[in-house]
Amino acid sequence: MTRSAASVTVKASPTTVKVGHSVRFTGRTSGIPTGASVRLQQEMDGKWSTLKESTTVKKGNAYLLSTRPTSKGTQHYRVMVGKTHSDTVTVTVQ
Repeated sequence: MTRSAASVTVKASPTTVKVGHSVRFTGRTSGIPTGASVRLQQEMDGKWSTLKESTTVKKGNAYLLSTRPTSKGTQHYRVMVGKTHSDTVTVTVQ
């Protein structure tokens, strides 16, 4: 029996927000156990930085994270579960 590759998806809501307002990141995992740690990352100066926001994979392979951006501009985020990361989502902060 072959094991499927681990994967994680992410969606940001809203994708345009004012500084200090909350952005929610939701998604689902596949091939990742319930209870695994999910960490939010932000691209800064071309490098991914792990933020303090974290949660765990819940029953049904879903997760929910939120953050409050502190600076204006186009921000890029992704989530990490172990060595597996999601695609990038873009949030415009006004």
